[in-house]
Amino acid sequence: MHKAAGLQAFGRFCRSLSDRGGQKQGGSWHLPMIMIMTAVVASSCGSSRQPHEGRLITDSAGRQVTVPDTVKSVIALKSGTLRLLSYMKVTHLVSHIEGSEQRRNVLYLFANPHLRELPPIGAGNNYDTELLAAAAPDLILATFMSPLEADRLEQLTRRPVVLLEYGDLGERRTKLFGTLTLLGTIFHREERADTLINYIETTINECTRRAAAATEKPCSAYIGGVAYNGAHGITSTEPDYPPFAMLSVYNVAAGLGLRVNGDAPGHEVVFIDPEQLIQWNPDILFLDAAGSRIWQEELAAPSVFSPLKALREGKAYTVLPYNWNTTNYENLLCNAWYIGSLLMPSAFGDVDAGQRGREVMQLLYGADIYDKAVDYYQPFRQYLDFSMHDNISSADTLPAIRHE
Repeated sequence: MHKAAGLQAFGRFCRSLSDRGGQKQGGSWHLPMIMIMTAVVASSCGSSRQPHEGRLITDSAGRQVTVPDTVKSVIALKSGTLRLLSYMKVTHLVSHIEGSEQRRNVLYLFANPHLRELPPIGAGNNYDTELLAAAAPDLILATFMSPLEADRLEQLTRRPVVLLEYGDLGERRTKLFGTLTLLGTIFHREERADTLINYIETTINECTRRAAAATEKPCSAYIGGVAYNGAHGITSTEPDYPPFAMLSVYNVAAGLGLRVNGDAPGHEVVFIDPEQLIQWNPDILFLDAAGSRIWQEELAAPSVFSPLKALREGKAYTVLPYNWNTTNYENLLCNAWYIGSLLMPSAFGDVDAGQRGREVMQLLYGADIYDKAVDYYQPFRQYLDFSMHDNISSADTLPAIRHE
């Protein structure tokens, strides 16, 4: 209802009361009835984007959204949103999930298995607007959604939609921290947000500080098998791989895929030619577990990658998935401890990478899921090409790594 029409209707209502000799108390119209009608008219005159009362917040896209004072139910849309809610320890408020989440094998579902049992609001990665509206959550949260799509979703569901910036652990770390702060405000969990931010910042700073004190000769490295809209083989890489950046490890792919992401420079997953990797010939090869099925086939002898000295010298190692359903921040921190301990024992000799990994999972998820993650993804192992190495028992074989 438009504002003018609403006021006209209100005026007609008041005149009808007068014509009918409506009841008076103390010479004035009965106020509760007038106040109720005023609230109805005010509600009808408001923006179609904001049908609910509550607190006005500014989301990561700069949109002003009215959220309930107390959020009792929430639905998370798009990649990584459930991970952020898991970090904030508010998954008990999630009422429905995207269909694809029911079959993912990612750590936030290891930590919150009850999420798999929730009813879906669409098939695969697609949400159904009618199902969303019928679910009637107090709030919808979404990453990787345009403001235009969010506004449209609000109009169709009559639910507030808050956009979140996912950020990263590099140049856009402040975006991630801003999102955690925003979630802390929305759910009245400011202390939890501060704990997460301080822990992530402290961990990165400690890794960087230790690496700066290392006495080992600098080496070159490459990360292969990085996922991007699905699993990929060894030629899929990240030019700005965060653990390398934290530890000042020379990334042979650095500088590729430079782009502008939002208001800050960033990198994206890129695909190189096998010949390029052979030419770079890095000292150390790291293999992302997300692409294990593909890169294990690619590296099976005879392989185009056999000339790589990292393979010939037994210096290839597996790590936890980096970009599995967008960036896995917990895995990156675990990988940083492992890579630092592997390459820089002079600075990380007193570090138990496994124990640090357990600490990461406990702090970010509040759950002891590190061993389950290691058992499932089989990271932190040496990959050996048997055609290049004699006297290797079958017990040294890298098991097939399972993933969704």
